[in-house]
Order: sequence, then structure tokens, then C-alpha cells
Amino acid sequence: MARKRKINVHIVGAGQIGQALAAQLSQDDCAVTVVDTDAAVINTLSNTLDVYCYRGNGASYQALQEIKAGDSDIFISVTDSDELNILACLTAHMMGAKHTVARVRNIDYAQHSSFYRDQLGLSMTINPELAAAAEISRVLRFPSATRVELLAKGRAELVELNLTAGSPLCGLSLHEFGQRINLLVCAVVRGGEVHIPKGHFVLEEGDILYLTGAPSAFRKAMSKLALPVRPTHSVLVAGAGRISYYLAQQLKREGVHVTVVEENHERAVDFCRKNPECDVMNDNAIAYFDSMSDADLQNTDAFVSLTGNDELNVVAAMYAASLRIPKVISRLSSSSKLKILQKDDRITTVSQEETAVNLILGYARSLMNAEAHDAVEALYRLMDGRLEFIEFRITEASPHLNQPIREWRIKDGTLLAHILRDGRHIVPRGDDVIRPGDRVLVVTTLKQLTRLEDIFLSPREAASER
Repeated sequence: MARKRKINVHIVGAGQIGQALAAQLSQDDCAVTVVDTDAAVINTLSNTLDVYCYRGNGASYQALQEIKAGDSDIFISVTDSDELNILACLTAHMMGAKHTVARVRNIDYAQHSSFYRDQLGLSMTINPELAAAAEISRVLRFPSATRVELLAKGRAELVELNLTAGSPLCGLSLHEFGQRINLLVCAVVRGGEVHIPKGHFVLEEGDILYLTGAPSAFRKAMSKLALPVRPTHSVLVAGAGRISYYLAQQLKREGVHVTVVEENHERAVDFCRKNPECDVMNDNAIAYFDSMSDADLQNTDAFVSLTGNDELNVVAAMYAASLRIPKVISRLSSSSKLKILQKDDRITTVSQEETAVNLILGYARSLMNAEAHDAVEALYRLMDGRLEFIEFRITEASPHLNQPIREWRIKDGTLLAHILRDGRHIVPRGDDVIRPGDRVLVVTTLKQLTRLEDIFLSPREAASER
């Protein structure tokens, strides 16, 4: 069933996150209004995107009246000011906006996000730096992985893995892989092209794999495939910004020792005061590497470059990789032209802007379905949005209940990747079915999926394939 009407979305702040949200949501057939004080940015957006642009203060009651913020289905404020974001969302909520999302980055504010949601009517708060730190922490648990996403509230995982020379997976067909490993290869990127592979697909060196399964299955698979599973005990971090703060807090809870290198003396002192359990060095990351002994390097399990300078992060990450530090992760702005790291399988890149966009889009997509069944629970966008992993909740009204998957007629570029049922993980096979209460993961190269129903061929499409 089609949506009843267009979803009205208002976005305050046309920075990297705001522009990415506007572009994607307009493609998702939403009616998008963008508000920013920068005339040049507003003019550029109005000429490049199918969105309504308004120059003004997004927290101003008069401005919000003029753009009819009270009619908003989803009101999103992602400016650089936490205070403006909170005020804008509070005002829009009081004017009648149905759902409000605010970017809240300040560490003091972020610690009380539940208060803003419960007492001020915010539907969602997003902290890009905290989300990026969580992503880095997950990757550090799997040294062989370049990305790890939690599915079904942490009960399943999506892992990105690069096939390097000599990998035991090279030359295996997916059918053979499935016989050996209780995981599903649900997507493969080869030569920049995205494949949703069938059983006869043969894995090759240089492939980027996306696998789904239970956390315990990944641990067993890493051991069975003789992939590195060295535990992380010591992490070196360049930069004493917000991401580093959140990462240090998370790693401390896991018993990992953290050393932070920060060139700015005042910032280094402040970080040391807030994180007394960390070693903090007032130095340049490259210079600090040169001062380390061979023993120090051998005892460093991972290096994470999180300065505010993309160029420095790139150089430091490549230097760390050349020193054979087992795991290297680098922050890279989503707008950066420095794509060289994405071709270096020794280095994992993380963007807090992309992480924030994916979280907000997942929430927005969950609200787009006019019906209250098989709603989107979460959304994960990879390969610049060319590949999406969408988590659906199955209800009594969902399509094709209790019908064997082998009888499904689904669109090309789409795959049912995982089923979670009563805490049990199911790698979908032909005889499996979906039932009310399940959570399922769909991987797709299609756009604008908001319902499970959207993956199936229409009767006319199915007839034309016969």
C-alpha cells in the first residue's frame, strides 16, 4: 500500500550532516525544508536539491512560523550549537511538530539526553562523536574487520571484511562458505561494484565482504578461518577531542589501556584532568611515533587518529600502518577528498558525520510507513548510500508470513540476510519462514524501502519474469 501523503521534514542547519540528510530525504520523496543563516549555502542547496530553502534563524519563533514548522512530521536540528538545536526542537514541538531530533555534542549535555527526551519532548538526540566512538570500539574487538555494526539492539552483528592475499576464503563459492561457517555473506563489493551474490558466487582477493550473524558465530568463524583475533590491550590515540574522550571512557570499561597524544598543551592538560586513568602526551603524533621504542610499538595493539585535521589523520594512519601496528583507524570527514585510505585495506576510516546521518535516516525511515506494520527499526547505509541494510519488525500484518523463503519472489538487488526470533539467530535458508515478532535484516541496492512489502515483485513483475 502506498504512503498516504508526503512526509514533511524540516532541517535546521545546512552543514555536512544537514546537507546529506536533505539530499537523501528528498530522494526518499519527502517534502524537505532546509533552514540556515548562510545565504551562500542556502543558494547552493536551492540550485542543487529539490528542497525548499529558507535563510534565517532556525530557533526563531517567527522563522519557524513562516516555514510552518508546526506541520512538520520530522523536525531535525543539526547546527553546530547544542543550545540552538535544543531550543529549535523545543519550539517546534510546542508548535505541533510530531517528532523532533536534535544533535547534542557537548559532553555535559549528552550525559542528560534522557532528560531532554522525557521532559522537553525531544524524540531523539544524536551525538555524532559518541556514535563514532562506539563504532571504533566495536571495530577494535575484531582486528580483521573494517566495520562492525550492531543489529537488533546488539543481539546480532554486521561485519565488513576485506579479503587480502592468502585469505582462506579466496576461491570459495558462497555455497561452500555456507557449509563451513554459520554466517551469511550478504553483499560483496568487487572493483567498486556492489553485488548481492548467489550461491555460485566465488570469492576473490580484494573483495569487500559484508557478513551477518550472531556475535558468538563471528568469534568461532574468526578462529576457524585463522583470522587475527589478537585481543586489544593497549590503544594509542592521536587527538584529545570529543571522540577521543568518549572512546577512552568506553575502552576503560573494557580494561584497555589508552595513551592519548595531543599537540595543544591546554587541550592535553584538560583531557588529562578529565581522564586521569589515561596516559596523555603533549606531542605531535608523528614525532611521538619516532620516540617510541621497538618494544613500545610491539605492545601497541591499535592506533586511532582522531585529530580535527584530515590530512594529519591520513599521514599518521599510513605511518602507523607502515610500522605494522596491528589495527589502524582514522577519522575522515565525510566531505573529505582524501579517499586514499579507502583503498588501503590496512586502515579503517570512520566519519562521525556519516554515522550521525545513518542514525537519523534510520529513525526517519521508520516513520515514513503510513501503516503500523513491518516498520523500519534501523538503517545502515554503506558505500556512499549504494548499499543499505534495513532492519524490519515483523507483525501479524506483514506479508508472506509462514511461507518458505524459497517461494518468495523478490526484486533483484535484494536479499533477506538475517532472522532473529526469540533470541535465536537464523541464517535464512530456503525452508525458513518469517513469523510475527521476528526482526529481519534486508540488504538491498534499491532505494526508498520503507516496508518489507517493497522488496517483493508485484504480480505483474513476477508474471513478466516467467
